[in-house]
Amino acid sequence: MKQQMKKRLSWVIGAGILIVGALLVYNLYSLLNFPDNEGRENRSEPFYTSVVIGYEEKKLPPEGDTLEVRNYLVTYDENGHFVSEVVSGPNAGAKAEWDGTVYRELNPDGEEAIRQETTSGAVAPHPFLSRATNEQIRRWLDDGTLGTSEGDVDIIGRTAQAFVKSETAETVPADWIKKHPTIFSEDGNEEAVTYYVDANERILLAAESRNNGKLFHSIRMTSFESR
Repeated sequence: MKQQMKKRLSWVIGAGILIVGALLVYNLYSLLNFPDNEGRENRSEPFYTSVVIGYEEKKLPPEGDTLEVRNYLVTYDENGHFVSEVVSGPNAGAKAEWDGTVYRELNPDGEEAIRQETTSGAVAPHPFLSRATNEQIRRWLDDGTLGTSEGDVDIIGRTAQAFVKSETAETVPADWIKKHPTIFSEDGNEEAVTYYVDANERILLAAESRNNGKLFHSIRMTSFESR
């Protein structure tokens, strides 16, 4: 149990260097440690402050191909400290919070499941909302490698530019094929991720990952309000 907690905590504290959770899944491993020779000090600071962000995540369950849907509400104070709560879906009522000194997770019954002292501003309630994810998106925008432009869409009342980044999934873990056979196969897998980026602020508003045209993970902001 202690080892599992350490693994979970290392994921949370390392959220600031992940690229959008399980999106670009097969190529994610090569992105986990993208070059950090620029803006390292800034990356230690929180990315969002004085806002309340709602987002929805759809992802595969441990078994079966029906996506689980969870809605979250994250409240940030002026220092970037946050409280994140699952407001609907599996594990509704669970919370994660960081007060600048301690990160902890609470189960739906309000019992503390994880506690870790950390002053790192890289802590994020989800990689989707991390500074590093958004910095990577901006780098891809600047060097023209984010993907093929698919035009503009409206997300939470903002103009978002859609970019599709296609990859050939050469290797799919055997347990994925076994657990999700209608989405992944032993060969012929084609992965595409669509990123939706705010046209003005250049922050990630949504991302959708598909294999052979079938959605298996998506994250999308549902609200964004200044405090």
